[in-house]
This record gives sequence, C-alpha cells and structure tokens, in this order.
Amino acid sequence: MDKLLFKRILVAALTILALIYVTYLLMSANFNMYPTENAVEATVSNSIRTDALIIRNETIINNDSDGILSYTISNGESVDANGEIAKVYSKQEDAVANSLADSLQRRILSLKDTQKSARSGAVSVDVINNNIHSNLLSYLYDVNRFDVDAVKTDADKLLTSINQRQLLTGKITSFDDQINSLTAQMDYLRDSSEESIDTVTTPKAGCFTEFCDGYENAYPYAKVDEMTLADFRSIQKGAVPENAAGKVVSDVKWYVVCEITSDQAAAMSVYDGTITVLFTEASTDPIPAKLRRVRRDDSGQALAILECDFMDSSLLEARRETIEIGMGSYTGLRVTKRAIHDDFVTKTTYDENNKPHKEQKKVQGVYVLYGSEVQFKQIAILYATKDYVICDTSPQEGTLFNGETISLYDKVIVKGDDLYDGKVIS
Repeated sequence: MDKLLFKRILVAALTILALIYVTYLLMSANFNMYPTENAVEATVSNSIRTDALIIRNETIINNDSDGILSYTISNGESVDANGEIAKVYSKQEDAVANSLADSLQRRILSLKDTQKSARSGAVSVDVINNNIHSNLLSYLYDVNRFDVDAVKTDADKLLTSINQRQLLTGKITSFDDQINSLTAQMDYLRDSSEESIDTVTTPKAGCFTEFCDGYENAYPYAKVDEMTLADFRSIQKGAVPENAAGKVVSDVKWYVVCEITSDQAAAMSVYDGTITVLFTEASTDPIPAKLRRVRRDDSGQALAILECDFMDSSLLEARRETIEIGMGSYTGLRVTKRAIHDDFVTKTTYDENNKPHKEQKKVQGVYVLYGSEVQFKQIAILYATKDYVICDTSPQEGTLFNGETISLYDKVIVKGDDLYDGKVIS
C-alpha cells in the first residue's frame, strides 16, 4: 500500500475517534447540566385594565328663563333642595358686574372673619404656618391635575392663611382700608347694573356641576344591580336638553361598571382585600371601591359593578374612561412557572416518648441546586401569571407541610429530566 494513502487513512481514523470522544464528553456533561435561575425578590400589582362607564343618581336642572346665566355656586359644591345655583340677567354686562360684585363681597367677608379671629387670639402662628404649607401643597397638586375649580378654592384658602399670619406677626395691623376699598368697588358695581330677573334652583339636594354629557338618563340608577353585559354594551349617549343649566348628583353612592374576562371575574370574586379604582383621565389618585356584583354571560365575558362613595369635582365630569382596578400588590420570590413540579416532602414529628415519626406528602414545589445536590422545596404561591409565580418567603403557620421553602438567591432548576430530592449531580 502506498505510504501516503496509509497515512491519510490513519489521520482520518484518528480524527473520527477524537470527534466521537469529544461528542461523548459533551453529551455526558449535558446530561448532568441543569439550567438554573436565582430566586429574586419582586413586587407585582394585581390589576385589571378595562373601559368603564360611571352611573350616578343625576338630575338635570332646567332653566326656563330667557337671559344670561350667572352661576352663584361652584362645580363640586353642595346645594340643598330648591337651592339657588344661578341668577338670570337680561344683559351680559349686568351678569358680569354682579358676578364680580359677589366675588368682592366674599373677599370682604373673608377679610372681616380673618381680622376677627386674629384679634381673638384663637389661632397660633404655628397653626397658621402649617395651614400655609398645607394649602400651598394642595394648590400645586391641583394645578398639576388641571383642576380649575379646586385651584380657585386652594388659592382663596392660601390667601386667607397668609393674611392671618400678617396680622398675627404685626406686619399688618388692620384690613380696614382694604375692606373699605373693596366695599366701594362692590357698591359701584351694584349701583351701575340691573338686578337679576330670575333665579335657577335645583329640585334635589346634592353635589352640583355645570357639566352635562347626555348619559344622565342612559341607564336607571336604581336598576344598576339588574344590568347585564348586553345592557352595558348597548348604552348610548343621549342629547343634552338645550335649556340644561347643569345637574345635581343626589346620592353619595355611585357605580363603575365595566366588562372583564371570565378569569378576571373569577379572581375578583374570590379576592377579599381592598379594591381601588384609578381613572386615567379624571383623577391621578386611586380611589377606594368595593365589589357589588359580577355577572357572567354565555360568551365567557363578565360585567363587574363596583361601588364608590368618594367624589370630587374632577370625578363629577368623568363618564367613559379607561380604568385600572387594583386588587393589591404582592412581594415575594419570582420563580418561572416551568420550574414548578409535584413531589414528596418529609416531615418528622416526635411523640410523647420523643420517638420520631416520619410523614410524607405530595406538594407543589421546585428543585433547588445546593452545590451538587438537588433538593425539593415546597412553595407557597402568592400570585401567578402564565409565565411566573410570586412565592411567599414567610407563609403563615400550617401553609407548608414541613415548614421549609425556598430562600432568596436559591438556584432553582428550571429544566431537566429525572429530577428528585437528594439527587447528586456529578
């Protein structure tokens, strides 16, 4: 045989043997390699995002007088039954003049009250300083929310607190000159304009707002518990009467109705914690709510009815909004769902003679790698998604069969075959 050919055959054979050996090593190593992930702490919020409709006990206030309306109360202000909400003037100039005169009158009364309380010594400088700080924070907060009505109220309160401080610290001894000047301006406006020709009153007591949107009579407030998902989907906006001067919300309770999935309905039905509702446009803070009813239909979807009793001027104008229903937050160890298995754990108890007794129970848990040894640890799931779970690190007594669970930074095996407690990986 040719020496060159023999040499080539020998090299090829040795190469094949080397490849077979390397493949064997890799396969052997892979059989003993189990991918892991560290159990790390995570906090998740359990929330449902959906579109909602607000149902209130609302009564539209009609204005049957011809003329110019000038409102005498602000949005969000309470009013008694048959209480005045506006005056009617024959001319725009008269409405503007009298509205300004009313504003001056409120300032005069505020200065008189401030002066009287300061002279009585009923309020200390420390209290006033706290009021200034609180009113300033409220003012900035409502400015950021673009709540015009609340900003006006905050500004009035802030000015009153500043005036009180000036009197108590001696920077100003009296507001008599300001009061006399404002009184003269008010009298001039009253004398140079005509009085109102009519007034507009509300038939019911409640919280007033000028805003009407056409949904006031879209669904009966008293029948909200009877609403079905089909009813919710069919609700349509109506026409606002041309003579509407505003409306009054008469009941403290109001409702948020929304469509949710069957799974969300199940989770909401068994949840016994605090529920909150965040309105993405009307309010920046979540408000408390309670679940009143969940009604499923044949399609698998459901209607949720939430009851609320908190109200402010911005919520008075909310109607159809995207909301987030909050059902608590959960903090624990995050574990990939595919790492969860069922296996047996052992518990040792001792009788009155100190004799040990071992019990076994099949539980849900994960395999954790400690060095080269695999250990099975039971888990207590706080919250679950389709991809991962949040596990409690300190569950209540009795939750765990043998009292042992995973710890922070444990190496949880997320994939592997032939896993069992006590297995040693070489």
